[in-house]
Amino acid sequence: MINQIIIFIVFIILVILINEIIQGVLRQLDRQKIFKLAQSRAKQLNKPLLVYGDPYYGFGSRFYNNFISGYGCGDETIDLTGCPKCPNGIKSDILVHLKTKKSNDNVIFISCVLEYLDDIDNVIKEIKRVAGSLDNVFIVTVGDMSLAAYLYKEDNYKAKQIVNAPPYFNDITYKKF
Repeated sequence: MINQIIIFIVFIILVILINEIIQGVLRQLDRQKIFKLAQSRAKQLNKPLLVYGDPYYGFGSRFYNNFISGYGCGDETIDLTGCPKCPNGIKSDILVHLKTKKSNDNVIFISCVLEYLDDIDNVIKEIKRVAGSLDNVFIVTVGDMSLAAYLYKEDNYKAKQIVNAPPYFNDITYKKF
């Protein structure tokens, strides 16, 4: 009986790990695809591309970049880490940085940042102002099927909300945990 319980527990752990790997690969492929869309849009409009989220810092980025390239640096790449591998990295909070930007003047790419914000309503308002249109906003989020959304603890952050955003959704919405 005890062997069956151990086998069952090991099986459940393996299922969870396999799901996390699949979710991570899908998120990395999303990053790649959506970043290319954002780059193309910025080039088409001749507007700067603002990238929020260090492309090389988070555990997922560090791990999955070894196998699948996710996304790169923008004309400005902004993160609390300062994005040291980007030639134009800026160490800043997303809201503080957005408030320094002119309205309707940028294309915005965000990867796995919005889930961890305390003041998400003001950030969403500023994203819309700076981009001028949701057609200029490209966001990758941690999906609610990922255990990482619930347990991510790097730098003491824990996801506070699940975010739905362009290009898959017509607006930026969220639900709190």
